Amino acid sequence: MSGNKKVKKFIGVAGTLFGTVFAGLKLCAKKQEGKSVYSDEPSEQNPMEGKKVVFVQDDNDCENADGVRGHLEAVGDSDYNPGFYEKYVKRALDVVLSFGGLVVLSPVFIGLSLAIFIDDPGPIFFTQKRLGQNKRYFKLHKFRSMKMCTPHDVPTHMLENPDQYITKVGKFIRAHSLDELPQIWDIFVNNMSVIGPRPGLWNQDVLTAERDKYGANDVKPGLTGWAQINGRDELEISEKAKLDGEYAKKIGLLMDIKVFLGSLHVFGKDDSVVEGGTGELKKHSDEGADTEKKKILVICQYYKPEPFRISDICEEMVWRGHEVHVVTGYPNYPEGILYEGYGKGKHIDEVINGVKIHRCFTIPRESGTLKRMLNYYSYAISASAYVLSKKCVSSDGKSFDVVFCNQLSPVMMADAAIAYKKKYKVPIIMYCLDLWPESLIAGGITRESIIYKYYHLVSKRIYKKMNKILITSRMFSKYLTNEFGIADEVIEYLPQYAEGIFELMPVKPENGVFDFMFAGNIGAVQSVETIIKAAELLKEEPIKFHIVGGGSDLERLQALGANLDNVIFYGRRPVEEMPEFYAKADAMLVTLAADPVLSLTLPGKVQSYMAVGKPIIGSIDGETRKVIDDAKCGFCGEAENAEQLAENIKKFINVADKNIMGQNARKYYEENFEEKLFMDMLEMKFS
Repeated sequence: MSGNKKVKKFIGVAGTLFGTVFAGLKLCAKKQEGKSVYSDEPSEQNPMEGKKVVFVQDDNDCENADGVRGHLEAVGDSDYNPGFYEKYVKRALDVVLSFGGLVVLSPVFIGLSLAIFIDDPGPIFFTQKRLGQNKRYFKLHKFRSMKMCTPHDVPTHMLENPDQYITKVGKFIRAHSLDELPQIWDIFVNNMSVIGPRPGLWNQDVLTAERDKYGANDVKPGLTGWAQINGRDELEISEKAKLDGEYAKKIGLLMDIKVFLGSLHVFGKDDSVVEGGTGELKKHSDEGADTEKKKILVICQYYKPEPFRISDICEEMVWRGHEVHVVTGYPNYPEGILYEGYGKGKHIDEVINGVKIHRCFTIPRESGTLKRMLNYYSYAISASAYVLSKKCVSSDGKSFDVVFCNQLSPVMMADAAIAYKKKYKVPIIMYCLDLWPESLIAGGITRESIIYKYYHLVSKRIYKKMNKILITSRMFSKYLTNEFGIADEVIEYLPQYAEGIFELMPVKPENGVFDFMFAGNIGAVQSVETIIKAAELLKEEPIKFHIVGGGSDLERLQALGANLDNVIFYGRRPVEEMPEFYAKADAMLVTLAADPVLSLTLPGKVQSYMAVGKPIIGSIDGETRKVIDDAKCGFCGEAENAEQLAENIKKFINVADKNIMGQNARKYYEENFEEKLFMDMLEMKFS
């Protein structure tokens, strides 16, 4: 009983103490509430509060904080009405979390305050006029991270050489977002929320107007937000505003939880905090990434003369000033022919367009499970032996800065990278175009087989060793997490670019026939049979189906469609002929077998279709359907559902302006799958 009394007494004392502290803080907040929104300074209040605005560029105006001359003009009143969650639930959560944060982090506040004052004597906190909910100005608080001589009300990206103004302590707290901690008080006072768009400066007129387009100014600003976890300072204003608007539209408990969990990594070292600020990612794209030159060791299964993107990626990185070494195997040729000069068991070094290539012995790739395993392991063993040898060094005789594993199939080939990491403590980045061991299914292996289960264990071990896994499909993330327990912060989305030089194709002239085209590999996984079945359903319609490509399923499909006059097979065609085929198509077709994991993949042909500006009709699930829907460039039905494919084809035929879909496809390509954008993003991952 005495123990229970002590517990009750402790709870009572703690409750009284916390209650007293809470009441005291609420009293302070009440006194500061008016001052924090300039109630006592009418001249400092926002004349645009409660208004909808647009930005009008005017060279006669002073340059604003976004670096543009112009001003805001009101175009109406805001009619936003917050819902129950936002008014009551969200506010209650903000009060509880902010109060808890103020109490728990009080030792951190004290420690940082002392460090800031010792580093650069002066005020501990930094206040700034910021834009709050409905464009009301409020005083935002931060730990001071810049010297006392820094210009006020000027965003970091507008300063000349911003690094010169940042204190030593400031550099640390900004990199780890600790300078934002005093905003917990702003949340408690009710000027901010834990989750919401980051509050812009009062004179960032372009940002304010852009956010108004998407309703982002209607909600309370936050300590962290949707745009914060999707790029932070790297984003252009228009992109940041669009993400903030997306949050405002989807505001709710699940969205807030998603943003909160996505923000946890920010308090570690976050490379998206860029001194130079808003739009830094675009600057990389426009001016060439000004990153530190790296020594990159690439581990890959394929390289020139075989036609894979990794060759272009490596040559581009060399062109950008990086040193690139590639560890790969022998190229594969039909009928066992080896590239001239390649001898069995011999290690070959060569240089192609500045890339230093080290070819390790590999048993030739052939069909059959046993022969494929021999090929896989011959590479893993010989490559591991090479990277651990004294020969595997950069030009300065030292270790490399990063290891890049490109689409290793199977992933056990990454053992060479893991061996190198273990010896030299360098990070490994893996780029996944598809998933292993799921890609085994394309070879006829089932998930119930022993070989699949074995490779599943191998894959788990490999994936767990990666410092970063770059995925080409957003839906890979859930699979990697559920199957292998890969942490979210390890996984990043980087879609592959459309390979080749693409020109926007003109709309095909009307000729009384509608032409639909499939281009690519023809195997069981691609389920081109769905197209043949749809052609059977539409054989009385003025429609032609053109199938370009070769593969293991081609002969069977040719026999299946032999009696159909509306199906034409062309076989495998050279890349240089594809523009001619694209020009003849009203729309492109993409199909895939109905499989819950294979559907996670985004086939490379989709990027090519979009690049040439062609509408897409799909019979496919998962990521591809989402991309087509997001791009608004076509119609998509269930995988292997010929009836839906036929209905979507008829639906497309009845669309009045098909050119809009083609334009949407091209726009989506330029914003997501353009080669230079990919290269800039990848280069930043190496830095």
